[in-house]
Amino acid sequence: MSNIEPLAQQFINSRLPPEEQYQQLLQFVDKDKLDEAFAEFRRRAGRVRRMTPPPLLSPEGGEQTGWYVGGDKIPNARFWPALKQHLLHNKNWTQPAVDSINDASDKIVAWLEHPVASRFQTRGLVVGYVQSGKTANFTSVIAKAADVGYRVFIVLSGTKVSLRAQTQRRLDRELVELNDVLWYTPTRTSDFNLTDNPNYFLNPDKDSHVLTVVKKNGTVLRRLINWLSNASPDILDRCPILIIDDEADEASINTASNQAQGNPDTYRRTAINQRLIELLTMLPKAAYIGYTATPFASVLVDPRSKVDLYPRNFIVALPKPDGHFGTERIFGRERLLQDETDEEFEGLDMVRLVPETELSLLQPDSRNRHDFLPALSPSLKSAVNYFWMAAAARWVRGQQGEHSTMLIHTTQYIDIHNMTRQLIDSYRAEVLDMLGGRERDHLLQQWREQWDDEQQRLPREQFTEQVVTFDALLVHLSTVIAQTHVVVDNYRSDNRLNYENGTRLQIAIGGNTLSRGLTLEGLLVSFFVRAANAYDTLLQMGRWFGYRPNYADLPRIWMTEELRDFFYDLATVEAEIRQDIERYADMGMTPEQFGVRIRTHPALAITARAKMQHAAQTRIAYDNNNVQTVLFNHRDAKWLRKNLKAANDLVSRIQQLGFQVVNRSGHQVLYGVPVDMITSFLDQYQFHEMSREVSARALKEYIRQQNKYGVLRQWNVVLRGVTAKEKANYGTLNLGGLEVPMLVRTRRTTPVEYANIGVLMSDGDTGADLPADRSAYKGRKAHEIRELRQQYGETQNRGMLILYLISKDSQPGKSSVKTKRALEAADHLVGLGIVFPPAPSDSVYEVEYVEVNPDNLEQYIEPDFLEEDESEA
Repeated sequence: MSNIEPLAQQFINSRLPPEEQYQQLLQFVDKDKLDEAFAEFRRRAGRVRRMTPPPLLSPEGGEQTGWYVGGDKIPNARFWPALKQHLLHNKNWTQPAVDSINDASDKIVAWLEHPVASRFQTRGLVVGYVQSGKTANFTSVIAKAADVGYRVFIVLSGTKVSLRAQTQRRLDRELVELNDVLWYTPTRTSDFNLTDNPNYFLNPDKDSHVLTVVKKNGTVLRRLINWLSNASPDILDRCPILIIDDEADEASINTASNQAQGNPDTYRRTAINQRLIELLTMLPKAAYIGYTATPFASVLVDPRSKVDLYPRNFIVALPKPDGHFGTERIFGRERLLQDETDEEFEGLDMVRLVPETELSLLQPDSRNRHDFLPALSPSLKSAVNYFWMAAAARWVRGQQGEHSTMLIHTTQYIDIHNMTRQLIDSYRAEVLDMLGGRERDHLLQQWREQWDDEQQRLPREQFTEQVVTFDALLVHLSTVIAQTHVVVDNYRSDNRLNYENGTRLQIAIGGNTLSRGLTLEGLLVSFFVRAANAYDTLLQMGRWFGYRPNYADLPRIWMTEELRDFFYDLATVEAEIRQDIERYADMGMTPEQFGVRIRTHPALAITARAKMQHAAQTRIAYDNNNVQTVLFNHRDAKWLRKNLKAANDLVSRIQQLGFQVVNRSGHQVLYGVPVDMITSFLDQYQFHEMSREVSARALKEYIRQQNKYGVLRQWNVVLRGVTAKEKANYGTLNLGGLEVPMLVRTRRTTPVEYANIGVLMSDGDTGADLPADRSAYKGRKAHEIRELRQQYGETQNRGMLILYLISKDSQPGKSSVKTKRALEAADHLVGLGIVFPPAPSDSVYEVEYVEVNPDNLEQYIEPDFLEEDESEA
């Protein structure tokens, strides 16, 4: 290796594309030695493209054409080293956090074209989390791209003036000011309006770079296009340009109607999309990377078009950063087929419910909008009180120098915003008077009780922050209230959110301007009852996601029960998309082959109707997966008894045929049961009507398809026993002549009308029928156990049906008493766990999702499951 290292390093050091550098060196170097060095260089570059995290979908064979070996290895780099030091020493990032963003940005830059390549049009998509550091990632990408020769950087920063200004300030601090003489920033004080000769700024022979932060506005984009069009063709031919589209699913997507028919490159286009396409197609060397936390619209773009924004070159899912509070952490989510854990995904107890009866006090309906007067409802008053106490608690922890913010988002109507501000201001004055008067003791007793209750509702073992007593925060309470600014943030307001002029305590009342991209510093309390009818709209309105350094235990959210349940479902959708990207990346699938599945929701659209014109319904595969029933009509005795009878009949029929019971680690197993007995049981068993991934029709159709290939013709039926860590004090039930122990499974606190037990299967259940000691698979992940099942004749290519008898009297344990409640069922429950082996062929799908599949677009019919666009006043 050492004798070729200097040659390999020449490929790394060169500003030429690797192929051109190879041809130059070939004139002076032995070909065999050069080939060996070139192969070593390609191996290193390919490793950055394929082997470093995070998972990424990309074209086939891309690792053989890599050119980038990582930001830390670029000689004479100026931008990334400066940013890296800034993150470590000025922003106090940990080394693991810097390493994570280094790996992710390396991988993204590695899939850009070499800046000296003759012509290119790159399209990529980066999927992050709401308020998770996407800006930090694309700042790193810009720095690294600048280090290797990209010259011009255009950042499209959403559609709001406030977001454009915030993004500009962030890039100024973390990129421009670190190498001030090497940047020209024409948008530093206002949006793009440059008229000077572009050749001067774009000249690739100059040692400087251009950075513009541009609002997605038709007029502004037209000015940018006109300015670039005045550059000489020779200059543009040599000027590689990187376009970062922050919030890529907002405004950028073509929402013009009737796109489903005809040539995708001749579609009618909406104004912003048209400008973006004009911008990209006029540039000989352009790379476009969309960034979003809500990729629903971005992955439903028509992938056949060669000029649109579909991410044909790469799709990457950023890892969840340490310390980030996302949808799943706050609200919890369902357990998915691909999850390799039996643990429940419980959310933190940070959500306080606003009764539906209060909504009429907070927001008008369409009939009384102009006569409506908002009122300070009990929940809103409680939320404001908690905000002041939480802000005072931060002061106890020495965080007086940090911003603290409360968000109030009840409606989009700006006149209601102003009236709500007056309410909060009046209440603030009233509280200050009470604290200085005779009512002080009564008021403080109420607040003390609220604070003490809030402190008890979170598991302290999950947090490292200092515990703050009410007496400790009381010292600062009056000062905090007196210094609070109540502001309205909408497109008409003058006194808006401001984090630039010293530390501020702010209660911000607003609508759309607060609902996408904008970071609310030190967000402690969100009062959110604004309705939305689409996944992406609802997620982006949730400004409470993000980092909460040294106050992770303090944030709270007030919302309706319906909205809380929506966010629980959205957390499931988010997790599923990221799992799909990771799984399909492992399969080597390309972006153009990738049809991301997005499960449908009965009350929410995925995104705006016009953004889904290329979506089609699809279905889910069961191969090499576990499925389980977790929803039950627990109050319907007749429904429950049908399932008890179905289970009893199945076990009786199996034994009548002479099958013998084998005991395996406390479970009773019946091996080699014919498939027709299983399908007959599925016909008899009652699945809950809300169960999407598991239904008799779906399971039977999948089994029927797999039977054609010799799979699932025999099954193993397991009567689930009690494991060592489970309690066995709920008795037994006779099932087909066999005594089967009753298990404990409790229900979530919501919903109320039916039972959601969260998780049925436990660690190791995937191997319950293995003819091996439990130690052979104990502690292994579910997919590893499924692989192990293929190694034994008794389990190979067989399905496993596990029957769980659940006691109607199940009670929650001490550790789950806050998130679970007693089952209180009308009769005992029968739960099903089903383990499927790998499929030798394409699987049949069943659960309703939507996806874009290029193979289906020619036969596209407008789906009938789309919701209408959300209308804003």
